[in-house]
Amino acid sequence: MSFIGVIMGEFLVSKQGIGYLIVYGKQVFNLNYVMTGIILLSIISYSLYRLIVLLENKLLKHI
Repeated sequence: MSFIGVIMGEFLVSKQGIGYLIVYGKQVFNLNYVMTGIILLSIISYSLYRLIVLLENKLLKHI
């Protein structure tokens, strides 16, 4: 969830990053930028979630 918070912060004040890509795409009416940013964010978020689940299962299995 902290990664999502960083992206939300990029929406407001950054000059680069996924959040900036989404906001910039919206401002110049370029749907490709917006969708690319959303898809990247979704893939990264899902990957990080699966990694945490995998680590959690592996660590709790030994307890």
